[in-house]
Amino acid sequence: VGTEFDNFVALAAEHKDGWGFAHDGEILKDLKPAHESPELSASADSVKTDGALLHLRLASKGITVNIDNNHPFTHGTTTFMHNGTIRPGSSIEHLIDADLLEQLTSTTDSERYFFAILTAAKKMGLIEAIAATVKEIASTADYSAINSITLTPDFLIAVCQFNVAEQSEWTVPFHYELRFAKEDGAIKVASTGWGHDDWTPLTNGKMLVVNRADLSYKILDI
Repeated sequence: VGTEFDNFVALAAEHKDGWGFAHDGEILKDLKPAHESPELSASADSVKTDGALLHLRLASKGITVNIDNNHPFTHGTTTFMHNGTIRPGSSIEHLIDADLLEQLTSTTDSERYFFAILTAAKKMGLIEAIAATVKEIASTADYSAINSITLTPDFLIAVCQFNVAEQSEWTVPFHYELRFAKEDGAIKVASTGWGHDDWTPLTNGKMLVVNRADLSYKILDI
């Protein structure tokens, strides 16, 4: 994220329930707020990668704050993080195959959302599986947002799908809006205010698919 890293980490004053950083199959997590964590600062200085996910956690109501519940979540070479709440998380477990259900490591709705995508991906491509899972959850579950970012060795896929009636449950009215920017040889995607003024909006009901090989991208309807 370049010189804007400090501005992003400053969001931890509100998103204070820990952080997680994933790159190249490696994950580092901490329960300290990101702006108070020397481990994050050290990682930012030392890690060299062309693709990563960084999540500052603001725990959903009723979800335990512990290291297992911190995002991102990973399975093989696929990494995932989610912003929003699906109530209750168990309401989407029927979308998860038994072999994956046994591999859950957290109590979060987010990991269940991720594993529902992985289940669907057994039958179709990952991009199609993400869209299909989002549509299924949006049409059958109680949720505030199903926003997510998925990272694989080949693609970064960002989803914007939120319940407009609940967009203002947090401190800023654009909490669930996603925005992205292609600049300085990178594509950055974020929510909850970072880059809000000058980045391109990814509007509700849309999915951004970035090819990591050349940073070409397309925006699809979900």
